[in-house]
Order: sequence, then structure tokens, then C-alpha cells
Amino acid sequence: MRRVLVAVLAVASAVAIVTSLQQPGAAPRAAATARLGTPLWSVRRTPQPVVDAVGAQHLQTKLLAQTGGNRACFAVADPLGSLAASNTDTALTPASTLKLLTATAALDRLGPDFHFTTTVQGTVGPGNGTVPRLFLVGHGDPLLATPERIALDQRNPETAGLSSTPLATLADRIHDAGVRSVPGGVVGVDGRYDRTRYQPNWTPGARAAIGPVGALTVNDGFGGPSGTGAAVADPALNAATELSRLLVARGVAVGSPSTGSAPTGATEIAHLDSAPLPEVLTEMLSASDNLTAEMLVRELGARAGEGTTARGLGEVHDALTQRGIDLTGVVMGDGSGLDHADAVPCRTLMAVLDLTRRPRFGPIRRGLSIAAVRGTLAASFHDTPLAGKLQAKTGTLDGVSGLAGFVADGRPLTFALLLSGTFGEATAASLRESMATTIGQFPQTDAGDTLVPTPSEPIAPRACPHVARAC
Repeated sequence: MRRVLVAVLAVASAVAIVTSLQQPGAAPRAAATARLGTPLWSVRRTPQPVVDAVGAQHLQTKLLAQTGGNRACFAVADPLGSLAASNTDTALTPASTLKLLTATAALDRLGPDFHFTTTVQGTVGPGNGTVPRLFLVGHGDPLLATPERIALDQRNPETAGLSSTPLATLADRIHDAGVRSVPGGVVGVDGRYDRTRYQPNWTPGARAAIGPVGALTVNDGFGGPSGTGAAVADPALNAATELSRLLVARGVAVGSPSTGSAPTGATEIAHLDSAPLPEVLTEMLSASDNLTAEMLVRELGARAGEGTTARGLGEVHDALTQRGIDLTGVVMGDGSGLDHADAVPCRTLMAVLDLTRRPRFGPIRRGLSIAAVRGTLAASFHDTPLAGKLQAKTGTLDGVSGLAGFVADGRPLTFALLLSGTFGEATAASLRESMATTIGQFPQTDAGDTLVPTPSEPIAPRACPHVARAC
């Protein structure tokens, strides 16, 4: 290991210096009343290389023990290189740490200025206040939400402060455009992506963690004004229903909602942009929003010619490969990590994290959950040294635990860890939190004066024959 070599070289240098001072034939030194028990150049006086080497060994040993016999990979590094590593080439189920790959590809292909745009069109403008029908056309915004849902999210520590796209603003703009009557109702249009709502490999438990995927969705595709009901069968119809409700509240007469296609040559009456992509990614990474990840993958596919998950994942693969990420062993069946068949090595997670040093990918690091502050780590590490210092992407499935990110407490550390076994979600959180605590303690070791042998007692000066002074 690099740090062991540094320590050995430091020790060797110290020994060489001390030895040279004791060579026969050296000029007699002035008499001393006492001799230092620890030489000036001893590693005991400059112990940092030894502390690092021993600290790295302790880190490696403790992390191995904390895996609990589960299948695991982990890697920890500082700016100088590796500190601890195990099975870094072994691809394991990443759970939501897979979103790091999705976010990287999205930033690469879409750019930081990208935003989703939802439009409202009509066959005629509202010249007399009446538009026969309004066509609500979705372009993949995963953050469209009603006022009730936004208020609910702001009370939740995991989602408080994160971005949303207020559907009420779109209702205001329709009203401000002069629309007072829509006898044919609002028509939800979601033709930009295919209508596969759930990936076939997702388990029933995984499906419960995400609403139906589609180019037009509100409140993550869950029913009711606040999105607290069951997952809806048709997210576009649900979106049309919620917009209709908000229009009625603004005094607009609206017929029954439906779904369909917008006619060619329709006139835009209003539109609504999402926040820029970095804020969308912060919401996805921090709150681990599965729907946002899946919508981003389909948007990548749509821009390549086909709004499908398969086409989008091809774009993710190409984008990462072109950025120099080794994808050997990587398997992606989705963009969110809900698929138990997904597989990623810790080596790949570390490479993706390393990309965040580049300005273009900095939003990924800034968008991670923060211990005791934001996102999926908001409830973790309170009153610990990692509070506010640990930024990471969590990953949790039944039998899977993952954590990948940064510790900015003293020496900056980058790390990734994945575990697979038969444990439940509570144990998954406990396992990664214990390992993160250990990582945050680096280079904690025993006291420096115990890292090398104790020096001998000082040696009294001896008289040199025929010389009237000590030698």
C-alpha cells in the first residue's frame, strides 16, 4: 500500500541519518551532559506517515469486520490515493446508488441549462374567453405537483427545501391568458415517451416505491389532491384532472378531463418550465426520487429518437463510456436502481464520484443528501462528527445496502460501499451507517507514541581514551 511505502521510506531515511552520524572516523562531537533518547529525525517525532499507514490498516480491518459476512465491496480514498479497498471489481446490486450513473449521463447529454417544459395548447386562442379544449402536453417533468403536495413535501425532512414545479402556476397562466371556459375539458397528452408504466423486472415491493412512469404526471402519479392516494392507472388523466380542479378554483368552467393527442398546428396558450437540471438532480439524488430517475432515462432516449427505457439506458452507457468510466460488470435494467438485477462495482461508483471534481459534474456532489440536514440522510448522524460533513447517495432494497459519497471533515475522503445479503431495510441502514462512521474516523489510531517501539534509556557519556573530553 502506498502509505506503508511512505512510512517505510521515512523510517529508512531517519535510520540512515542517525547511522551516518555514528560512523567511525566522524569528527569528535562536543561533550554532552545527556543524550536524547529519541533521535531528532525519529519517526516518533514526525509520525504522520506512520499514523496514516496504521490508520489505513485499521480502516481496512474494521470495514471488513463491519460487512458482517455479507457479500460486499468498498473503497475509500483521499486526494493522494487509496486508503482501503475490498472486492472493488465485484459488481453488486447498487440499489439507488445507481442514480449516480443516471445523473452523470443526464448532465453530460442534457447540460446544466436544461429544463423540462409543460405546455397548454388549444385549437384556437381565448379571444372571447372560451377555448373548446385545452391540451395539457407533457414533456417529462417529474416534479409537477399540486399546492397540497408541495406543502406536504416541505413538511417532510427528506424533501424539505427541494425543487418542485407548481401546477398552480400553470393554472394561473391559463387564467391570465383570458381563458374562462373550456367546455371540452382538459386533455392530457403523454405521447413523448412510451407507455410502459413499470419495468417488468420490478418486484411488487419495488413498484410500491414509484408511481407509473409517463411523459405527463403530477404528484409522482399518485391520486388525490396531495398525491397521498393509490398509484393511478393513467398518469396523464390524473394530471388533466388536477389541472381541471385548479382551474375551477380560479373561476374557469371546465368540462370532463380526458386523454388524447394534441392536434397539429395547435396554439400555445401557456407553458411552465421546471427548475434547471442541477436542481432536478438535487431532488432526485437527495430524496432518492425513483420517478425522476426513470423520467430522465426516457428523456435521454427521446432525444436520441425513442422515448423508451432501453434507448435511454443505451445513452447512459455511451455517455459514461465517453467520459472514461469503465463499465465492465455494470448491468442497468433501469435508471433508479429498483431492479435487483442491476449490478455495479464499487470501482465504477468511485470513478463517477471522481468526475464531480470537474465543474460540469459538480452539481452531482452538491445535490447529494447531507447527514442530519437533507434528503435520505436527514434523520441520520445527528449529534455526531458526521452531521453536516457527510454527503452521499444512499441505496436501500430488501437485502441491499449502499452508500457512496464524500466526507468533508478534516482530510476530504471519497468512498463507496455496497452490501448484499438477507437483511431487511432497517439493518441495511444500520450497516452503512456503522461503516460510514468508521470511514469518518480516519486516520484514528492509538496515540502516536505507541506506533513504534519505546526508546531505550539515555546512555551516559563515556570517556574517550587519551582524550580529555567525552566522545
